[in-house]
Amino acid sequence: MTGITNWSLDQLLEIDPFDLENLVAFLFRNMGYKANVTSRSKDGGVDVEVKLEHFGLSHRWLVQVKRYLNPVGVKEVREYSSLRYREKVDGVIIVTTSTFTEDAYREATEHNVKLIEGQLLVSMLNHYCGDAAKNVSDGVEKNSITSGGAVLKTGESVHLREPATVEGTRLTLVITNRNIYFEQNSGGLFSKKPEISRRIEVRDLVGFSNLKKDILLVVGKKKFEVIRIQPKDILKVLNVLEQLKTDYMRGESLLRLEQAKNNFVILTNRRLATIALGGEESLELKLKNIVGSEVAGSGMFSRQKLIISEFCEAVKKHVFEVNDAKGWKNQIDEAVRSA
Repeated sequence: MTGITNWSLDQLLEIDPFDLENLVAFLFRNMGYKANVTSRSKDGGVDVEVKLEHFGLSHRWLVQVKRYLNPVGVKEVREYSSLRYREKVDGVIIVTTSTFTEDAYREATEHNVKLIEGQLLVSMLNHYCGDAAKNVSDGVEKNSITSGGAVLKTGESVHLREPATVEGTRLTLVITNRNIYFEQNSGGLFSKKPEISRRIEVRDLVGFSNLKKDILLVVGKKKFEVIRIQPKDILKVLNVLEQLKTDYMRGESLLRLEQAKNNFVILTNRRLATIALGGEESLELKLKNIVGSEVAGSGMFSRQKLIISEFCEAVKKHVFEVNDAKGWKNQIDEAVRSA
């Protein structure tokens, strides 16, 4: 029996979340079901749709896949149990690499939700998909020196792999202690061809801002760039970016960011700039050249404007339309004093 590799929880936790969904669909197909992974952009809380059709009898289940370390609680079970009534299906299945709380099990019993926890998932995979374990094991083993399509440098380690929409394109966001990669996957689970579409060095990250479901990354050395990211788990990505602050805040760091009309307004500890939403930088003021600031307009129907005076051979005034002009003025004044 040498050479046979069994599935393990550690192995499943290394698999990309999208690939885990494909693996669960593969498992159900091996069990005799019809199983399809839903569209990534319009899944509506459903990762896999499972059907069983025999002799005119049909059963349809919706599957939610959670690659978690912590136990899945009653809140998630209650949330996904509603899919049964919304989609008019026979039931809902929640699959996780972790476990479920006692309250989650009780809630699931009341709503005909089937729960597959990590150890049960491993047992099912070993029974129905044992031959496939070696193929994925080889890929996970290689992740010690690679992460998907990215070749990691000596001392570089992966903090996070997370599905995300980046400027409208579905990608995998890979964050290491040194780089941020945008990875695009092609092919199926066992013939993945991940490609790196972009790399950003962590030291070039100026900062980030959370805007509803979006994360705005500010990158730049000479010129700024704002990259809009919509991750599947926004809190997880924000936590990792927060942990990386000690690596990039030694240089230029973001103090304030706002999307105003067709521009981003950016304040760092070195400069004040605006960038058109299309990406072109339209204005940059070095803090050392700012000699004055004021807020104009106070009528009921007139919006306050921020006016910044810059000295460069002569005094020139620049007008910014921002929310909370007084707040911007105070923060700019403080940044100028500290520059």
